[in-house]
Amino acid sequence: MGGGSALRLLLLGCWVLSLGQILLRCGRPGNGPGPFTIITIRGGPAPGSAAPRHEGTGAPARGRSPGSLQRYQDENENLGQPKTQQEVALQPWADGSESLQSEAERFLTYISTPQLPCSRALSQAGLQDFTASTAGAWRVCLDHMPTASLKLQQERCLIYTFSMVKRGFEFSQRMSEMQCQVHSFGLTPYKQTDLWQKGQVQHHALWLDWHERRPVTSLQRRRSPSKRLNQIMQDFGHKKIDVLEADLASAEWKILESILVDGTVAAVHQLILAIHLHWPGFEVSGSEAAVVRYWYSLLKALEARGFRLFHSFKDLQKPQLFLHKELFNASSSYTLSWVNTYWMY
Repeated sequence: MGGGSALRLLLLGCWVLSLGQILLRCGRPGNGPGPFTIITIRGGPAPGSAAPRHEGTGAPARGRSPGSLQRYQDENENLGQPKTQQEVALQPWADGSESLQSEAERFLTYISTPQLPCSRALSQAGLQDFTASTAGAWRVCLDHMPTASLKLQQERCLIYTFSMVKRGFEFSQRMSEMQCQVHSFGLTPYKQTDLWQKGQVQHHALWLDWHERRPVTSLQRRRSPSKRLNQIMQDFGHKKIDVLEADLASAEWKILESILVDGTVAAVHQLILAIHLHWPGFEVSGSEAAVVRYWYSLLKALEARGFRLFHSFKDLQKPQLFLHKELFNASSSYTLSWVNTYWMY
């Protein structure tokens, strides 16, 4: 009886070993995929941490280590379109405190300090020595405007002006007097002149956008379309812009980021941009200090691509607000003018 039990136990053990070998052979590589697939997601949150919710490409969260501004894929973006992307470096904090005061002081000092001399300029007052008058917000530095010989086969200089607000027509008028080809986009200026009828200024009911492509609703079909700068230039067959002037009503930060990332900014010789500081801007979020750091990082990225500030105008007629507060003796609106020193005619 005892011998039979021992024999049965021995046979049971052999059967278990055989079954184990069969299972091991089935699980070896080369015998087909297993029941699980491992996916590695790079650049995401650390294991065990909650994934942050982002809207657009707003300012990085407070405390994120210095690196590059993360770019999030728009759900309507054409993934198959080839692009040349250039990273926008996120600047280090002004100091270790990550305070609004430190960030604001660095930013305001930066936008108030010209980096490039300009002896002759064009403004609302017309042609003048640069220091002759402070009237008006915008400046075009004539030291860096191309002559007819440098323009070669291009008959006239090319000007783009964008406006999301109603304003005067002085910029378009002055540039048309310089015999430039002027393209005006957005809202029509307050005063209508015969510039449009004479064909000196071509006005387009088209908005400048930072999205690759937006879903179009029936209501939007009745409104003016919007496009990115590179798409507009492609539609008109333009390769370079001598002067780009814009008041984008707080969309300037996202649009500036978009033309830095896709490289279109290299096609602009002089950039005149109104910036608005009373709130973070469209699709920009984060702590107050992080927002100002984001603004500063975009302007430093512009500098890294060869742009040098030659004129800064503080608008004292606008509310003196900085992120909804009366702080730092700042205005809510400045107009900045740059020359692209890497420009090739």
